[in-house]
Amino acid sequence: MKNKKNFILFPFYHDNENKKGKLHYISFKFLCLSLYIIGFYYIFLNISLENKSLEIVKISNLYERNLGEAEKNNKSSKRKRNLKNKKEDVNKTKSKENNTKSNEPKVEDKKYSTGNDHENTKVENKSNSPVCNINYNDMSRKLTEKELHDVLNSLETCPPKEDLKNIWNHTIGVAKEGLDDIQKQLKASIQKYLDNDFLTSIEYSSHRVFSYDYILKGYILKLHQAVTSEELLHTKDFFSLINGKHTLDDILKFIYSFLEHFETLKKELYKKYQKELLADVEQEWFLWEHRNEYY
Repeated sequence: MKNKKNFILFPFYHDNENKKGKLHYISFKFLCLSLYIIGFYYIFLNISLENKSLEIVKISNLYERNLGEAEKNNKSSKRKRNLKNKKEDVNKTKSKENNTKSNEPKVEDKKYSTGNDHENTKVENKSNSPVCNINYNDMSRKLTEKELHDVLNSLETCPPKEDLKNIWNHTIGVAKEGLDDIQKQLKASIQKYLDNDFLTSIEYSSHRVFSYDYILKGYILKLHQAVTSEELLHTKDFFSLINGKHTLDDILKFIYSFLEHFETLKKELYKKYQKELLADVEQEWFLWEHRNEYY
């Protein structure tokens, strides 16, 4: 009776015990299965990694073997090329030596004929060219008009640009010859006034000068300004000529034309300034003589 009572009194406890046992069994099975799966994947990964490492080692060994073979082939081809080049250089050297030996008699004959031709050319130049020992590149002294014409007449070919510049400088020097004479002539034309010159004050200045002499110096300054202006203008044109295409005839025509133009210019300037100078001096004399009548 007691056993029955005990069984009847705790039925729910017995069911709970059965359920707990089943749960423990299922959990144990799940744990074993998980461990099995993890172990399987671990073994699989190790095998795959070993295979990949073996493949990498094989590939690297193959690459090193191919690289070594390529280097050997390259070295052998270089040796062959070097040997070939050496053989070609030796053959070229031998052929040059043979050609040099065979050409030695020809060179001697050519030297002899060239020397004779050079001597003949010297003789022809001496006989055909006019004698002119004037060094127009020496700028330490000015050439006279005759010397300049001798230089121009002796030219057979157009000189270099620097030589032409030196010839032009001598040309300007020759063209400006006679300016001192013009100054003397201008002074002589008013000499009687200069002998009776007087001091006067310059306008807008306290400085006092001799009146007629001051007027004369003003015209001499005008003379030099006019000459310098023409000189610069023609020098610019001459440099443009020699910097472009030109012939000896072009140079000679320009120089002769410039000399002729300058001679005409000097005569015209002298006549013009002499007339104006005399008029200004006479006016100044008149004002001086009649100064008391105006003041």
